[in-house]
This record gives sequence, structure tokens and C-alpha cells, in this order.
Amino acid sequence: MSLKIAIIGGGAAGFFAAITAKETHPDASVIIYEKSAQLLAKVKISGGGRCNVTNACAS
Repeated sequence: MSLKIAIIGGGAAGFFAAITAKETHPDASVIIYEKSAQLLAKVKISGGGRCNVTNACAS
């Protein structure tokens, strides 16, 4: 039986969840469900498309 993972929300958190799910379970089927017509719409308008990442996120 193959693993199927559904992500609700096509924003930044949804995309990171999908990436993490695929890294953790490479053979799984991962799908993202988004209600709006465009994925990552808020990321595209925030911080000039850079998603407002701050130095607190740097390692």
C-alpha cells in the first residue's frame, strides 16, 4: 500500500510541509490543495517576493 499525503493550503507553510513530507517519505504521493486560483500568492507580494525572511532565520 502506498502512502498518500494531502496538504491543505498552498502558502509557504503548505509548500514547506510538502517538501518535508517528500523528504521524509520519498515514495509517498504528496498533493497540495489550495482554494485560491494562485499558489504562493501572499509570498509573491510580501517582502518583494522574498517572503520577509529575517536574520533570526539565518544559521
